[in-house]
Amino acid sequence: MIFIGKTFRSNTASSSRTPPRQLLVLLVLGVVVQLLWGSTRPPLTAKAEDLPQPPAQQWLQLGAFGDQVTLARILMLWLQNFDNQPGLAIPFRNLDYANLEKWLALIQTLDPRSEYPLFAALYMYAGTPDPKRTRIMLEFIHRQFHGNPEQRWRWLAFAAVRARHRLNDPQLALLYLNALLPEIKQGHLPQWVLGVRLSLLQSTGQLESARQLVGGLLTHGEIHSPTEITFLSDWLKKLEEGVVFDR
Repeated sequence: MIFIGKTFRSNTASSSRTPPRQLLVLLVLGVVVQLLWGSTRPPLTAKAEDLPQPPAQQWLQLGAFGDQVTLARILMLWLQNFDNQPGLAIPFRNLDYANLEKWLALIQTLDPRSEYPLFAALYMYAGTPDPKRTRIMLEFIHRQFHGNPEQRWRWLAFAAVRARHRLNDPQLALLYLNALLPEIKQGHLPQWVLGVRLSLLQSTGQLESARQLVGGLLTHGEIHSPTEITFLSDWLKKLEEGVVFDR
C-alpha cells in the first residue's frame, strides 16, 4: 500500500510539472510562422468559367433516351443559372453571347413547342446594356420565328419594340415587322402590332407605304372586326391630313 501511494503521488507530481522551455518555444514559433504564411498567401479568388460551346445535337439526343423535352428543360435550367457560379455572380454582359445563342437554339430544337428560350432571349439576355449582345438575341428570335410563325409571332413583335426603343433602330424594327406582314394582312395579329408598324412607317417618312398598307387592308376586306376597321379608318384619315403622332 505504501508503494502504491508513493507511485500515485509521484505520477501526479510529474504531470503537474511545467512543460519544457524548448516545447513552448517551438509552439510559439509554429504559431508565428503560420500567421506570417497566412498573411503573405494571396487571397482565394473564385474564377469565372466561360460558357462552353454546346455538344453536337445527335449526342444529346442519344443521351436523352427518347425524352428530349425533359432534356431541354434541364439544359435550360443549367443555362439560366450559369451566371451564378460558386463565389461569383457573372453579369450577362460578360457571357459569350455567340455560344449563348447556340445553346438557346439547341434547346429550342430539342423542344420546338416551348417558348421559354424565346422568352429568356428577350427578357433576360436582350436586356444587357451592350447593344451588340442585344442584337444577337433579337436576331436569334428573328431566325426562330421562321420555324413556326403562327406560334412565335408575338416574340418577333416584342423584338421589334425592343429594337425600336432600346436600340433606337427603327429600320431593324421594321425589318422584323415586315416579316409579320403576311399575318397582319390576314388579320391574325392584334391591333397593336399593326399600330406599331404604321407608327414606324410614319416616323421613318414612309408615308406612302403606310397609306398603301391601310388602304389595301380596308379595300380588300381582309379586316372584319369593326374595331379594327375604325382604327384603320382613323389612321388613314390622319395620314391624309398629315397628322404626325407616335405610339
